[in-house]
Amino acid sequence: MPKSGSIVAGRPAKHAVRLGLLLFCFALMGPAFAINSAFIAITIPAMAPYGIYGLVVAGLVGSVFGIFPALWLARRFHEGLKDE
Repeated sequence: MPKSGSIVAGRPAKHAVRLGLLLFCFALMGPAFAINSAFIAITIPAMAPYGIYGLVVAGLVGSVFGIFPALWLARRFHEGLKDE
């Protein structure tokens, strides 16, 4: 019977992604998504009445959605940056 942390069915044991790596990836992806969502808000004519506040809200919503690619990127980095 395999011990915990050993290789099972050809796959290495999964370890949690470190918080520092996750925060680094979110620091990259959060602002990128915020800028992109603000540009999208500029191109939508229905957002014009909301002015600068609409851009700020769109940027905040975009930065929140930036966590999803940050999680993916952190997992990809973690798979390649293991110390073994």
